[in-house]
Amino acid sequence: MRKRRFHNAPVIVLAIALLGVAGYFLGWSKVLAVRTIEITAAGNEAIVEPLIVPRDLRIGLPIARVSVQRINSDLAGLSWINEIKVNRRWLAHDVRIVITEREAVAQYLDSKGSTEYFDSTGHNFTSPNPPTGIPTIDFATESPIARTAIATFLSQTPSDLTSNLLSLEVNKKNEIQLTTSIPGYQALAISWGSAEEIPLKVKVLRQLLTLPENNKISSVDLSSPLTPIVK
Repeated sequence: MRKRRFHNAPVIVLAIALLGVAGYFLGWSKVLAVRTIEITAAGNEAIVEPLIVPRDLRIGLPIARVSVQRINSDLAGLSWINEIKVNRRWLAHDVRIVITEREAVAQYLDSKGSTEYFDSTGHNFTSPNPPTGIPTIDFATESPIARTAIATFLSQTPSDLTSNLLSLEVNKKNEIQLTTSIPGYQALAISWGSAEEIPLKVKVLRQLLTLPENNKISSVDLSSPLTPIVK
């Protein structure tokens, strides 16, 4: 019985030794160390690099010790980052990091008077590269729900209705009020209600604007699209 118990002992010892050698080779040896670092960050490399180099990434660091989790953690404070991809190329001895930024669909002033942006998901952020040509939103009460409502509205509303907007507001009930300039109407106020059924509301609006009796209206209420109100 004793002989059987230790019959595989040499194999086990050899396996442990090989694991130890492999661990040293990957984690401490310079054989597979980083020789080249490439960071692409949508023109914001000067902001990103000091946060991870050389703290998380440096020339000579074994590639196996490059921590994707640490890189993500150290960049977590940059709200404008949408995605971080870390590519460790072992045979090429390089690490490539590609960072994409969030795309703003609108902007607003926060409670401190600073400009904030938000993307199509309603996620708000500050940007090192302030975008242009996006609408400014007036929130009665700024919140994730209100931002998401506007993001949904902008994604489903044809550009001819928003390209010359004069104002875009969200009230405390998260109802949307748009004042825009379109052919035949210099300042048409449109109450959209919630961000639901936007395609239907757009269709109803277009039908209303084709009617001769509505060529001098100044406002449309589409809160209930099947029973719209014009004034």
